[in-house]
Amino acid sequence: MRLHQSLLSSFHQCRSHLADLRVETLARQSGFLRRSPRKIPILDFLLGLLALSAEPLLSLERLAAVIGLAAASSYSKQALAKRLRPQVERFLAQVAIAHLARWAQPLTAQGCWSHFKRVLLQDSTVMPLPNRLAQDFPGSRNQHHQKKAAALKIQWIADLLQGTLASCSLSGFRRNDQAASPDILALLRRGDLVLRDLGYFCLGVFAQIADLGAFFISRFRHGTNLYDPQTGQRLPLARVLRQHGRFDSGVLVGKQKLLFRLVALPVPEETANLRRHRAKTNRDQRSPASAEHLFLLGWNIFLTNVPRAVWPAKVIAQVYRLRWRIEMMFKSWKSHLGLGQINCRNANLLRLSVMTKLLFCALTCRFCDALETFCAPSGRHVSLLRLARVLSQYSVCLAAAILGLRIQTLLEFSLNRHVFYEQRRDRSHFYQLRAAVLG
Repeated sequence: MRLHQSLLSSFHQCRSHLADLRVETLARQSGFLRRSPRKIPILDFLLGLLALSAEPLLSLERLAAVIGLAAASSYSKQALAKRLRPQVERFLAQVAIAHLARWAQPLTAQGCWSHFKRVLLQDSTVMPLPNRLAQDFPGSRNQHHQKKAAALKIQWIADLLQGTLASCSLSGFRRNDQAASPDILALLRRGDLVLRDLGYFCLGVFAQIADLGAFFISRFRHGTNLYDPQTGQRLPLARVLRQHGRFDSGVLVGKQKLLFRLVALPVPEETANLRRHRAKTNRDQRSPASAEHLFLLGWNIFLTNVPRAVWPAKVIAQVYRLRWRIEMMFKSWKSHLGLGQINCRNANLLRLSVMTKLLFCALTCRFCDALETFCAPSGRHVSLLRLARVLSQYSVCLAAAILGLRIQTLLEFSLNRHVFYEQRRDRSHFYQLRAAVLG
């Protein structure tokens, strides 16, 4: 099987996988569907969205037309606008989670992963919005506590082992990562491992993760008090690192004196100097970096409850680097999958646009894994960013495959629906003006 055949086969599977899902039940559970649809079935509604998910900018007119095509019925943009409500965000998130979970093949954890059920990566990304959306998606405040422009924050949790989506939610910028830190608790199962960056650092949440029988790895926040578990005295980490060059031991952390493992490994001098330069030139000079902080920037410092018998310090550092996978997802989403080109006409259309792009981003990750499985035996490995760029260039192929149509049929439909002037038009267009001049 050739590469394009493998990819097109995955596209065609979208229809069967969605058909197997109980999408109407999901729509009711999310509050998006209040009564049985009389004209456009929920499955056709989803197929229309998924078919357009690779297109750069989603208009109501275009969405309504393709949803109607999927349902073999006429569908107006006014009817679609009436159907949109805030619950569309939760509904499409549930569809993405259930859809990808159905695609995922059960994995038998091997090697260093054998101790964990799932590896959950959580991160967020922010994008600016027009000021008129500030009420629904409030942005940050300046130093005078005045409101600034609207901004959208997207929280994303994915399972690294299964390659599936576990959660996705939208909020304003003011619900920061600290506020979102406890969100992971509702998803956790015993034996899970959580990887998150410093923005989610919260000792209370770490304690709850451990109480649930799960594990975490986090970067250490400078300024958090450390105590020797034997003496109860403050642990001078900088002095210890000057003497020994590295650290891997149990410590008591914070006012609660929670017992966790602290791992500190030196970084190359070039990396340390770059970190120190950034800290010194930080625009927020209200809290300039201290000499001790600048010194500690020469180490990767992690806080975890993974026992040393499970993973030595070197493995902790290597595993934490896998968190960059979610950064690549966001980069591909923004750079190649059209997240920056969303319809911001109103809050509900924004939610629909973002979550439709979410479906495409999630599918791209799934296609990336499928191609990797297909190509890995030959020594070739798939780049998520490059695949995202290619898929964005062939949106019409994706749409035709999902809708079960020939590309020519889809092109003919689009030409008929979208390239002609409206019959009722206030001013003359070019061809009318030309005819009048020549007439």
